[in-house]
This record gives sequence, C-alpha cells and structure tokens, in this order.
Amino acid sequence: MTYEEKLESLISEGIRYTWETNHNAENYSSPTPEFRGWLVKVEHFLLTNFGPESAPYKMFAETDHRKLSGWNRSDFDRGLNRIKGTLLACREISVPKIEPTISNNDRISNIFERFHFVVKALRHRHADRHTIDVNDEYDVQDLLYALLKLYFDDVRKEEYSPSYAGGASRVDFLLKKEETVIEVKKTRQDLRDKRLGEELIVDAARYKAHPDCKRLICFVYDPDGRINNPSGIETDLNSHTDNFKVNIVIKP
Repeated sequence: MTYEEKLESLISEGIRYTWETNHNAENYSSPTPEFRGWLVKVEHFLLTNFGPESAPYKMFAETDHRKLSGWNRSDFDRGLNRIKGTLLACREISVPKIEPTISNNDRISNIFERFHFVVKALRHRHADRHTIDVNDEYDVQDLLYALLKLYFDDVRKEEYSPSYAGGASRVDFLLKKEETVIEVKKTRQDLRDKRLGEELIVDAARYKAHPDCKRLICFVYDPDGRINNPSGIETDLNSHTDNFKVNIVIKP
C-alpha cells in the first residue's frame, strides 16, 4: 500500500470505532483487541513516516493510552478524536523524503562490482569512435581513477610507500582522508592463483607500515577468468585487526 492508502485506511478504521462506540455503547465493556491493534498500527505508521521527533508522532504519544485501554467513555472519546485529528492532519503534511545513506565503503564496492560492465560498455561507441580498452594493468588504473573521482575529491596516484624487504615501492591510489590504499592488479598468463597470492601477501605486509593506510584494498581485475578459486584467495587473505584491514576483491 502507498502512504496515502495506509493513511486513509487508518482514518477509516478510526471513524468506524467512533460509530461503533456511539451506536453500540451498551455492548462495549472495554476496547476491543481490534482497537488496540489499530493503536499499534497508527504508532508504527507515524514512526515510520515521520520519526519519533515529529509533531504527528508527539501528538499521538501525548495521548494517554492507559485511559484508552480502560472504559471511561469521555476519556475514550477524547483520546480517539485526538488520534483521528492527528491522522487527518497528515493529509496536509508532505512525507519527508529520507535519502539513503551510502557509505564510502559502499561506493568503492559498487565501483568494483560494476567495473567490468563499464569496460564492456566503453568498447561500443557511436560510429565506431576510438575508445579505451582495458588490456593491461595501466588501463585498469586509468579507468579506476576516473571512477573513483566520481565520489572522492582527493585521490592520489602512485604515492610512495615505505621500504619493505630492502626497497621502496609505489602504491596505485591513496584516499588520504579515508586512510585507504587501493592496489590494482590485472591477471595475465604469468599471474595466476599461486603467484597472485604470493604478491598479495607481500603487498599486505608492505602497506601495513604506510602511515596513511588503515585499510588496504587489492582490486584484482580478472576478465578472462584466469583465477581458479577467487573466493578461496579472498577468504584466505582478507584480514581485520584494530589498526589495519585487508580486503581482496577479484572481479568479475
């Protein structure tokens, strides 16, 4: 049901309870279970659509429901009319649009999830115009950089990482504010399960010493399906400690 349909249904129920109590007072010793259920539905409706700090919900909450649960006719009528008035007022109130909260982690995950789709879409341009095709790791980096810039202002390319095992190296992308490093790899004939796993282990050890890295994401683009057990590599190498988190993402 739509918001409007739910609201009108609750108003109709409230009007029905008023009619029933007015015309059958001698048969009512206490509010019915249906009426108590209506109160629950009204509360849920107001909380869901307006929130606990809204005027409609506060109007409902200020009604003394203990009196509604008893059978003092004047208190019952007064409380019922107050709730019906709140619902009628909702006809004139625009429902606040609650924008979904999207975390930075969700944004990054969505880029990885849709990366291969973007690659395929770029291959088909109007009138066969020149485009980018992702043939090697540098192509992956260029396209990923453009996609990251959709959501992040400060994307630093090829930041130096601290030396490890006798030499310094570069990282592909640093999201400094998010304290996240993204390492990019593309599988090829000589980069399969065993070697990929070895490289990722070395990467994780090296980036753990980076002063701006609290999270390392290794994005492995595998369009040809060279990795036999991507889930196994992800499970084995994903890790999370208090100060450092490693995520391995192999797509598609």
